[in-house]
Amino acid sequence: MGALYSVTIDGVERVDDILANTIVIEDNLNDQQNICNFRLIDRSGNGIPASDQEIIITLDDATVLFAGYIVNIKYQSVGATEVTINCIDYARLLDRNLVHRTYEDATDKEIIEDIVSRYCAGFGITTVNVTEAVTISQKAFNYIQPTQALKQLTKLTNRNWYIDYNKDIHYFAINDESTPFDIDIANDDYINLNISKDASQLKNRVYVRGGTKLSDATTYSTKGDGVKRQFVLPDKPHDVTIKVNTVTKTIGIKNIDSSGYDWYLNFQEKYLEQDDGGSVLTSSDTLEITYKYDIPILVAVEDTASILENGSKEFAIFDKSIATTQAARDRATAELTDYADKLITGSFQTFIAGFHSGQTIHINLANYEIDDDYIVQKVTCTAFGNGNYIYTISIASAKTLGIIRFLIELLEANKNLIELSDQEVVDELLNLSDSLLSDSLIDSLTTDSAGAYATWCTDSVQSSPSTRARWGLFQWG
Repeated sequence: MGALYSVTIDGVERVDDILANTIVIEDNLNDQQNICNFRLIDRSGNGIPASDQEIIITLDDATVLFAGYIVNIKYQSVGATEVTINCIDYARLLDRNLVHRTYEDATDKEIIEDIVSRYCAGFGITTVNVTEAVTISQKAFNYIQPTQALKQLTKLTNRNWYIDYNKDIHYFAINDESTPFDIDIANDDYINLNISKDASQLKNRVYVRGGTKLSDATTYSTKGDGVKRQFVLPDKPHDVTIKVNTVTKTIGIKNIDSSGYDWYLNFQEKYLEQDDGGSVLTSSDTLEITYKYDIPILVAVEDTASILENGSKEFAIFDKSIATTQAARDRATAELTDYADKLITGSFQTFIAGFHSGQTIHINLANYEIDDDYIVQKVTCTAFGNGNYIYTISIASAKTLGIIRFLIELLEANKNLIELSDQEVVDELLNLSDSLLSDSLIDSLTTDSAGAYATWCTDSVQSSPSTRARWGLFQWG
């Protein structure tokens, strides 16, 4: 006999209205919202639920299987009392407002706590299980949802997060939370274990082509010919100095400076041009140009053990944001960490509750040649009647998880092509009848006879004419 359960919708017990074997719950890793769907027949006469009503599904041992809000109701036919209901978890509460704030010299814990208190106030969200990891020198969030802000923080700190069914945010180091049991030869709490080892993405020699760095100073010398005033350089120059017959000359910028300099530099076209007022250099004159030039950052890192076992599998990364050789080596090494071995994914089923995404499970099975930690990616809870549930657990190696995150980032890379300044200010237009206006704010405004939507400043600051509307008077929290 499985555990009995309770389903409350908008505070009303509706368990008898639920077709029990239709309940399916998905607990997804990190940035994806947990979802729940089921069918309901209004046997009780309490009516068909409405969107945005809170739903909580609880086992009789107090284990909360799901909590969140109804987002979609599908009617089977006109006038029918049976509906299909779709729900999402409490992340819906987090994303009602947008984060637009810059943090400096703040810990990740302080940032999360401030986001919750500032943008999620009044929803009962807590941060009891947020653990401090690092201090972040500066981080700007430009009008993004709080869940996306948390995603960016986990990317910076290599941690996980989720909001639990008590509305508490968990922010923790990978491997900090374990599953109810591990898998080994002596354990029979699981069934239908499937393991996949994929070598199709294996890479064991990684080239990284980054941006550029400056060379040491070099000197290029040439002679005049009595005619030309323009001298082409072998490279695009930086930190340029010029000497003619050992005498230092002044340098302006071509097409920007038109006079007052001995020579003019065109960086893009890689040439120096003599001012028209100067004496043309002859074969007895020596032009000496000292400068630095761009050196492409290119490194290669390999995993020798993987090459010996699997043969050479080369891969190249192009990332112009990489500005040092060491950063390129670090990027290549990180890629090898993710790809130099077979990628392992799998799943199993269990009747034991307590699994959720982001947990770590250790699998030690000699016949699978596996003895390592894996990350729970998704937990699907399926009812099969009489209060019984079976849990399907999807797992992946930490390496595979890194690849999945990379693919998600690629999909979102061009999501916002507008470059936003941290100093941008919102121009907000509010109706006087807006319920968000506080009494104190309304008291500071008067309605002009010209219409209900004209607001005027009544403070003591002088303006012409008096009581003229002014921008920037109020700051909205």
